[in-house]
Amino acid sequence: MPVASSSLSFHDVQALLKKAANDQISAFAGLPLSEFSREEFLTAKILGLPLVTLPAKGGCCSGKTAPSASDSVLLLGLRGQAPFDGSQFPRLPLGQPPMADEDIDAIERWILEGAPESAPAHASYPLPDSDWTHQTNMEVVEVEACDDALQAFAEYDGESNEYRYQNGELRQRVNIDCMTEAQLARLREAFAHLYALNDWAEDARSYNNVALIHQNHCQHGWERFLPWHRVYLYEMEQVIQEFYPDVTLPYWDWTMPQYRPAQPDKGEIIPPALQAFLTKASLPYLHSNGIPTGALQPIVDQRFASQQSFFTAVSQLIGPIYCVGKYRESFLDALLAANPLWYPLRYPGEFAGSTINKTIHYHYPTADDMAQIMSLRTFRDFGGGSFYDDAFGFMDQNPHNTMHIWTGGMNPQFDQQQPLSLLGKSDRNRGVKVAGRAFHRKSDLYSQPQFGDMFSNLTASYDPVFWPIHVNIDRLWHEWQLLNPHSNPVDLDSVLTPWSYTVRDTLEMKRFGYEYMRSSCLLPVGAASPVARFTSRSIPVAEGTRTAFRTAEIRLHRVPQLPRSCFVRVFLNLPDANANTPMEDVHYAGYFAIFGHGDCIGGPGHCAVPVRGKYDLRPRSHNTPRNHRVDVTKTARSLFDAGATEISITLVVIGADYEEERELFRLDGVSLNFLD
Repeated sequence: MPVASSSLSFHDVQALLKKAANDQISAFAGLPLSEFSREEFLTAKILGLPLVTLPAKGGCCSGKTAPSASDSVLLLGLRGQAPFDGSQFPRLPLGQPPMADEDIDAIERWILEGAPESAPAHASYPLPDSDWTHQTNMEVVEVEACDDALQAFAEYDGESNEYRYQNGELRQRVNIDCMTEAQLARLREAFAHLYALNDWAEDARSYNNVALIHQNHCQHGWERFLPWHRVYLYEMEQVIQEFYPDVTLPYWDWTMPQYRPAQPDKGEIIPPALQAFLTKASLPYLHSNGIPTGALQPIVDQRFASQQSFFTAVSQLIGPIYCVGKYRESFLDALLAANPLWYPLRYPGEFAGSTINKTIHYHYPTADDMAQIMSLRTFRDFGGGSFYDDAFGFMDQNPHNTMHIWTGGMNPQFDQQQPLSLLGKSDRNRGVKVAGRAFHRKSDLYSQPQFGDMFSNLTASYDPVFWPIHVNIDRLWHEWQLLNPHSNPVDLDSVLTPWSYTVRDTLEMKRFGYEYMRSSCLLPVGAASPVARFTSRSIPVAEGTRTAFRTAEIRLHRVPQLPRSCFVRVFLNLPDANANTPMEDVHYAGYFAIFGHGDCIGGPGHCAVPVRGKYDLRPRSHNTPRNHRVDVTKTARSLFDAGATEISITLVVIGADYEEERELFRLDGVSLNFLD
């Protein structure tokens, strides 16, 4: 019941809450209430809900029920009322004994009085001091609580790499054919941004300057091929991440069924994300350039692997006159604006009326080809020989060289009768100088050369398809490294120009801050409050992933030190799983154990999550949150085989006494990951 006569100041309320929390910042879901200003206190949210509800000042004729001080989430939590009755959240303060009723009533009275900064002059509320803390103001330093607590069971609103970047985790390079539309839109924005920097010729971040690194320094045909390109990809990614920290370069797995490796000319040719298309937004621009757009509606958003297929469709709809001259250039501008990952000087799978198998001695790499290459055991065979025993590695020959030829192709519209000086022998890549060099120009994209730019290592990196091809080669090298951890290049101390990295620096891929993943779904939780039981919403899994993944993995992100030991059992597509659900159940996917830390032996902040400064050279703190992984491949595959198209995740926390724990387990997030 409310206190009749005693009033509190804001400082008194903070002192009461600090005492109830036993100086543990986690007691109020990570909110340092005793350190807040009054304004911060009144606007704070706990578990996504307003901490304090002040009485409304409206009249009796508003037609609405005025909010009451008793509606304050702080009071509901302190009294153990819903949703803090264990149904959704445990009672406040978390992990501590309940606050005395008279203290809760006093806080309610303070809220009813408008939460004053100072108590009335006649009122006082003495608080006892402990032995030492009355002599100093002790400041607790704690990482801010995750503000996504209300999203605990839903998929992350942003991109998963955004979360990983913000939380210092490895970013993921994903399969380009498994990327979401949002991910592709960010990738396109990133490339467009680098293209825009081409207007500043001396800006090292421009796409031209990054591309020219390959032209001037690329390594092929020996052991530096793989290490050099690993660094090159990293350097490109770093430029992108200056503007788009969540964007990584994707990989193209060219052996996927839709590319029909045995008959590649009958497959998708190249990833749809890299193909040409118009959007509705393209039409006003085309109309302003004299092109009749009404008849183009059938091909809006349709994908075209090359110029030839696109202009064939245009010719059929509005006539061949619009496929040449300024009309053609307007179409190219519109296609580039719609998809900066498309490239006009690319003629994939087009070889003057023939196929790659008839024209070129190499052939499109199949899954069997890749399996044979992955079975090699020496780096000389796989990646290339040393300076003293140089040789092409098989990875460098096929698939690398083959994919350059396949994606470059031969221009079907090339005029064989034009003068020799115009036969695709442009000098735009000759005589490159350190200053005042001749750059790749947009006007080049209107030309009709004999071969696509991917045909030459002097022009290949101008084409965006260059990147997913090389990223996949880097991924395959990583997979091969896991199989052959002691097979490395010979000259590990060689410097990879134009940088200062050595070959040795490239051997551990993850030091560059990335990993490879077919697809991933992230579910933020927020370590600020305990998780009684985690059950995710159903996560749709694309058919291409359901039928072709190699490994499925549940990851638990940033689990802090827990005071007690426990087991965490993982179930898929069984939302009501609990401690009594048998592990023989077909939905049981695995478990892991956590070794408890015990009660904190130090003062405030002693067992808090450590915050490391830039120049903190001390060893890793034993309180650093951990990441846990559970292989759920067998269960996921069984569910998919039975017809499931979605996956939900349930985590059941069981104490050492085999009773379900409801106020112990904390974590920042959960992710579902599929690996190729």
